[in-house]
Amino acid sequence: MPRSHVMMVLLMVVIAATGARAAEIDIPPPGKPRELSVYVNQPNCQRWTDDCVNCARGANGEAPACSNIGFACQPKAIRCTAVDISQGEPQRK
Repeated sequence: MPRSHVMMVLLMVVIAATGARAAEIDIPPPGKPRELSVYVNQPNCQRWTDDCVNCARGANGEAPACSNIGFACQPKAIRCTAVDISQGEPQRK
């Protein structure tokens, strides 16, 4: 068998294996994107970060506003950078 035929058969096997693997990947349905934890409002927190994305609570119950992730950033545990003081609670000095 000529070498080009062997290469063609190998290429077809790789394509078939890749196609089968792509069918197994869980792809969310179109529409509402899957929410990542950093993009969800954190309770009692005005601003939070995972050291890649910075988010701030939206005004009047709107969705939080978050920055874009940096190039090659490695997210860490989410931490609160500004505690939310509700309007009804008096501030302690």
